Amino acid sequence: MNRKKLNFSIGLFFIMALTLVTTDVMARVKTFTITSGPMGGGWYSIGGATGEMAKEAFAGAIVTVTPGGALSNVAKVNAGQADLGLTMARIYNEARTATGVYEGKKKMENLRAIAYLAPIPMSFVLVKQSNPLSSIEEIKEKKLPIRILTSKKGSSPALAGAFMFAQYGITFDDIKAWGGSVSYVSYAEASNLIKDGHADAWVGPVVSAIMELTTTVKMKMLPIKPEYLDQLQQNYSYGKIFLPKGKYYFVEKDLYHMAENVIMVVQKDIGTEEVYQLMKVLMRKKDRIAAISSTYATFDAATAWQHVGGPLHPGAEKYYREMNLMK
Repeated sequence: MNRKKLNFSIGLFFIMALTLVTTDVMARVKTFTITSGPMGGGWYSIGGATGEMAKEAFAGAIVTVTPGGALSNVAKVNAGQADLGLTMARIYNEARTATGVYEGKKKMENLRAIAYLAPIPMSFVLVKQSNPLSSIEEIKEKKLPIRILTSKKGSSPALAGAFMFAQYGITFDDIKAWGGSVSYVSYAEASNLIKDGHADAWVGPVVSAIMELTTTVKMKMLPIKPEYLDQLQQNYSYGKIFLPKGKYYFVEKDLYHMAENVIMVVQKDIGTEEVYQLMKVLMRKKDRIAAISSTYATFDAATAWQHVGGPLHPGAEKYYREMNLMK
């Protein structure tokens, strides 16, 4: 056999071998469940987009996308009730190491990160412009019976909101004792309740349903004091993100705001090749996630292996190293 034929034969062998591996991976994955975020939010949209990619990576598999929250998602993935979930880097680290909000609990060891998506601003305190409330401090000073809405229990926004108010010496129980209320609702419900006058304030991220609210009802933002942002970063590993004046119309001056790093986690027990095949599709079609909102516009494979808060899944690491993104 001459050299040309030999090289052709070797090349054909590797192509066939790769095809067999890919086909075998697709055949092994019968079902794939993604736990995302509340309906009406960006996470639910990301879950849907990722579900379509999973169908391509695992042809023939039954792919299911369910609503969830940052805290509940890590629990479901760790327990094998979901294969992939959206959460925050801080929560992933605390769940895996039984620290922070998971202190004293069993370590969640069946978790591995696959991608960092974006920093997301948290704990916007938005009230109607007609509301006389001018600062978060005023809530405590006057013991105002404010009616607050935040995201579902078990979600990162609800937890972040509680931590943020704690810096001001306010608990959700205090607000209830002053005659106010704290309700855990979906983003769509929050929008409707404030429009209809059944609530005074939203505490959480500015997702699509909240953006829609701010276009129909003029809102104002109550900024978080800079020193409290530093304390939240030091004590709870929350990040800070710069919001330039005009980022949203209610951001009236340049300021820093509370943030968390959004990541994807999968079961540690999922095979390397399965995750690797998913990563190839996920990164090839990353623009689908980047287009969901301006928050995720910077999602990119070059930085997706960073800021995840803990170890990567071997399948994800294989992809990043193969693409010369991770040294």
